[in-house]
Amino acid sequence: MTIPISVCIITLNEEDNIRRCLSSLDFADEIIIVDSGSTDNTTVIARDFSKTSIHYRKFDTYINQKNYCKSLARNEWILALDADEEISVDLKKEILALTEENVKDLSGVFIPRLSFYMGKWIRHGGWYPNYQMRFFRKERGEFSGFLVHETVSIQGKVSYFKNPLLHYSYRNISDHLKFIDRYSELCAVEKFKKGKKSGLTLAIAEAIWKFISMYIVRFGFLDGKTGLIIAILGSYYNFLKYIKLYEMHRKKKIKDYSTEN
Repeated sequence: MTIPISVCIITLNEEDNIRRCLSSLDFADEIIIVDSGSTDNTTVIARDFSKTSIHYRKFDTYINQKNYCKSLARNEWILALDADEEISVDLKKEILALTEENVKDLSGVFIPRLSFYMGKWIRHGGWYPNYQMRFFRKERGEFSGFLVHETVSIQGKVSYFKNPLLHYSYRNISDHLKFIDRYSELCAVEKFKKGKKSGLTLAIAEAIWKFISMYIVRFGFLDGKTGLIIAILGSYYNFLKYIKLYEMHRKKKIKDYSTEN
């Protein structure tokens, strides 16, 4: 017998993604969505799926939002997803093959994540396998971290799935640039709070190293023109992180992001 699974998803204006995500979860025993005030059809679409319950919580941080969603789960095993992700057919088979016997010593299982960008699946440049801890025991896993790049801290033994979680990362380059602008600022805020400092020389050096790392060291060139674009934008992301940190120290001030999503 397969183990009961609770899927946890947080949302805000995800009408372009949520149906694809939920359609891949027919094996789940329950699907919990915590929405922070969508003004599009996200919750309307979600109600089409019988196993789905929808809850509202005002957004403060990704960590708190995801831990709250986890707290609503009835089952021991949690599958935590973002709305722009989808369980692949082969990953579903791996999950369904799990039994109480073969997970008795495990606290969590890492999942490789494969991203779709500009019409192709990206397998280099540090974008794959990009292992994510998304499948874990409720009482042994907790979301933790800072403003960005929250992770699941696990107590106990972990393992790895072979097949990927599919990630539909950005709608287009403009969407990617919006992400870069927001997250580079959040990263700069984190560094500012930790007392880190920066300058123009460091920002340029970090940008150059990021490009070399993604495009050459991590074989981004094997993804062709798309790999080049990703490496350039990755370099730009690093430059913005450090130049914004430099700006914050000059102004001696940071913006409060605790209520933004």
